[in-house]
Amino acid sequence: MKQVLFKTGKVVIEDVPAPHLKANEVLVENLFSLISSGTEMASLNFSRQPLPLKILRYPTKLAKGLRLVKEKGVLDAYKIVQGMLATGVTPGYSSCGRIIKKGKEVTDLKVGDLVSCAGANIASHAEFIAVPRNLVVTVPPGVLPEEAASATVGAIALQGVRQADLRVGESAVVIGLGLIGQLVCQILLSSGIKVIGIDGMEERLRFAKSKGVAYSFSSQRKNLIEEIIALTNSYGADATIICASNPQDNNIINEAMQLTRKRGKVVVVGDIGLKIERTYWYEKEIDLRISTSYGPGRGDPAYEIEGKDYPYAYVRWTENRNMEAYLELLANKKIDFLSLIGGRYSLLEAEMAFKLLQSDKKPFAVLLSYPQSLTHEKESSTFVSLAAPAKIEGKIEVGIIGLGGFAKTVLLPNFLKLKNDFHIRGICTHKAAEAKYFAQKSGSQIATTNYEDLLADPKINLIVISTRHNTHAALVEASLKASKNVFVEKPLCLTLAELEKLDQLVKEPKEGFNPLVMVGFNRRFSPFVNKIMPLIENRHNPLEVYYVVNDNYLPPSHWVNTNEGGGRILGNACHMFDLFCYLTQSRVKKIQASAIFSSSNFYLPTDNFISLIQFQDGSLATLFYSTQGSEKLPKEQFSVFSEGKVLTVNNFTKLESYGVKANMKTFASDKGHLAELEELAQSLKQRKWPIPWEEIVEATKISLEVDKQVREQI
Repeated sequence: MKQVLFKTGKVVIEDVPAPHLKANEVLVENLFSLISSGTEMASLNFSRQPLPLKILRYPTKLAKGLRLVKEKGVLDAYKIVQGMLATGVTPGYSSCGRIIKKGKEVTDLKVGDLVSCAGANIASHAEFIAVPRNLVVTVPPGVLPEEAASATVGAIALQGVRQADLRVGESAVVIGLGLIGQLVCQILLSSGIKVIGIDGMEERLRFAKSKGVAYSFSSQRKNLIEEIIALTNSYGADATIICASNPQDNNIINEAMQLTRKRGKVVVVGDIGLKIERTYWYEKEIDLRISTSYGPGRGDPAYEIEGKDYPYAYVRWTENRNMEAYLELLANKKIDFLSLIGGRYSLLEAEMAFKLLQSDKKPFAVLLSYPQSLTHEKESSTFVSLAAPAKIEGKIEVGIIGLGGFAKTVLLPNFLKLKNDFHIRGICTHKAAEAKYFAQKSGSQIATTNYEDLLADPKINLIVISTRHNTHAALVEASLKASKNVFVEKPLCLTLAELEKLDQLVKEPKEGFNPLVMVGFNRRFSPFVNKIMPLIENRHNPLEVYYVVNDNYLPPSHWVNTNEGGGRILGNACHMFDLFCYLTQSRVKKIQASAIFSSSNFYLPTDNFISLIQFQDGSLATLFYSTQGSEKLPKEQFSVFSEGKVLTVNNFTKLESYGVKANMKTFASDKGHLAELEELAQSLKQRKWPIPWEEIVEATKISLEVDKQVREQI
C-alpha cells in the first residue's frame, strides 16, 4: 500500500506493507484523511532540524541518548539514533473510510461501515489503516466522508469546550483562530455562548466573524485587554480557551488570565509556554485547566490500544464519545467544517498539499483523497517483496519478528556484523515504514506487518522473536509448528502452563526435522564469564554467588510491569537465574524469595526483592534486585566465591580476582550479546543446542517460582 512519510523535512510517498489486523481492531480503507496546518506542519518542520536540536527539545530523549552513549560509545550510539530517524515520521491522525475487515473481538461494527478514525501513527495518510476499537466511531447519516475525516480535531475542540464548563449566556475568549480555534468558536456559538476571538491573522478574524463570532480582535491591537474587559461588563470572560500554539511564548497564558473574570477558567488546548505570573492568578483565584487532546483515554494504552473502556457513569466523555458527539453536531448542521477545507488532493499529490500549507495563504486544513484506482485489492498485502540481493549460499536465513528498541540497537546490528553466518531475509513489525526501512538496510527480501508471512517462507530457517513478553510463548509455538528454529529474547514465557506446553512441543518426536530453541540468556556468553568458568570447573566444593542488580526505576504503568511485560522478575531477573545454573552446573534444590515493600505503591515488590537459590551440589546463589538505588552505582555486579578464589565482575566491563590472577577489563560493557549469536550460528550448523533445553527450562522455572513467591507476599 502507499503511505505518506516525513523524511528529513521532505514529504515522500512509499510502498509499505499494510498493517496486520489485531483482534480488537478494524481494517479501514481510507477515503479521506485530514492534514492540519498546525500539528502536522510542526511535525514536518521538526523533521528538518538537525539531530542535536531534536534531542535538546526533548529532555527525556536526551537522557535516553546519554545512556545509549554510555553503553555503546559515541559512534555506535549516533549510528543507532540516525537509523531510527531515517525510517521517517508517520503523519496523520484523523481520517474517514470504510471497514473492510474486523478483528474477532469487534462485535458491534460490521464490514462496510463508514467510520471516522483517530490516533497519531494510526489514522495516518495511508491507503489502509488498522484502528483499535476505541479510536473508531460510526459516521451518522447526513455526514459526508469529507466532514467525518475531521472527527479527531473536532473532538479536540469539543474537549476544550467541555473543560471550560460554560452555561448558556456566559462568555468566552478564544485565543488562536486556527483550525481548532474555529471549531471551538462554532461549538461555543451552537451552545449559546458569547464568543470573542483573538488572532494575529486578519483572514482568520474575518472568517470567524462570518461564522457568527460577534467580536474579533488582532492580538497586536493596542488596549486589547481593556476593550475585551469592557465587552464583559468589566468582569472579564467567564472562560478563556487558548488554541494558539507557541511553546516559547509565556505571555499568552498570563494574558489569558487578565482577560478572565475572578474565579473564572483558563483552558489550555494548544502548546504554549506555561511560565505563570503567580500574582495575577492568586488575586483572581483562576481555575487553570489543561485539555487532554480529544478526551479522557488519550495516551492510555489500556484504553486506546487494548480497548478497555472507562465506566460510562464516571467518565461520561471519553475520546470515543467526544468523537461521536462531534459527528452528531455535524449531522445536525451545527458546525460547518467544509468551509474550513482549503484544498483537496489525491494521495499521490500529498507533497503539493503540504506545500500549500507552507504558503503565505495557507488554509485551515487540506484533505487527502484515496481514489479506488489506487487500490487494486480490497485487502492490501501485509507483505512487501524487496529487490533480491546477491545470491546467498551457506548462510542461515533469518526472519525477525518485532523491532523494538532492543532489536534495533542490539539484535539487528549484531546479526549484520555476523554476515558470514546470517542473512536477514525478512523483518516483521507493526510499523510498516520501519519494516520496509530496516528490511532495505539489512538487505532483506521481505518487509511485513504479519509474522505469518515469515513462517510461511520456506527459505527462512531461523525465526527471531523480539516482541512484547506476553507474545513470546505463542510465537515460539507457531514457529515450532512451522518447523522453524527459534531464537527468542527473554523471557521464554510468562506462565507455567505455557512452559509445559512448549516443553512438550520441543520434546515430542518429529519426522525429518527437530527445531532448535534458544532463549537470549546472553550473560553466560560474556567474555567475563568465559574467563571465570575454567577457574571453577574442577572444584570440589559448592560455589557461592552473590549478584546485585541496581536497575532503573519504572513506574507501575510501564509496559514491563503490566500483563504485556510480566514484571522485572520474569523479564530481566531470568538472566541472572540462567547464569546461576550455568556457573554451578547443578540443578535447583530449593528457592526462597522475599519482597521488599515500600510505604507506597511507588516501588513495586516485583522490582525490589531478594532471592536465594540452593542447588543440589550445595551451591548457593543470591540475587539482590533493587530499583531504589543511585545511578552512580553500576547496574550489575556479581561475585563468585570458590575454594580460596573470589572473582568479581563489575558491570561487565571489569573482572577483579583475588586468590588467582584473572583480571580483565573492556572499554564498553560486554554482556555477551554478540557472542551468543556466534554460538547460535555454530550450533545451527552443527545441530547442537547452544544452551541445553533443560537449562532453559530450569532458569524459566526459577523465574516463575520467584515471581510467584514475591507476588504471594503482596
